[in-house]
Amino acid sequence: MRSTISKRVFSEPDGRPVSLFYSGIAVVFLSMYVYFAWVLGSEDGVLFPLLMGAGFALQGVAESRPEGRRQTAGVLRLTAILVYLGALVATVLTPGFLFG
Repeated sequence: MRSTISKRVFSEPDGRPVSLFYSGIAVVFLSMYVYFAWVLGSEDGVLFPLLMGAGFALQGVAESRPEGRRQTAGVLRLTAILVYLGALVATVLTPGFLFG
């Protein structure tokens, strides 16, 4: 199983279509953050879209790297995984932290 994870995380970047998909999802989550935090002025549930947007943005950047940049893409993917795990741990330990 370890080799499967290593192969997927440190594989060649998938290219433009996958990068655009992740970047589009990042834009949606970051737009939700802007809408809730700045337009509505709400302090409830604001951190979740920001963390998810940051994670998807990191994945989009990882997939947009040129071929041959496996290590850079792998580090960006690992950073995105750490952002997601941090959000999960924060949700479990303090549910009000992310969801108000």
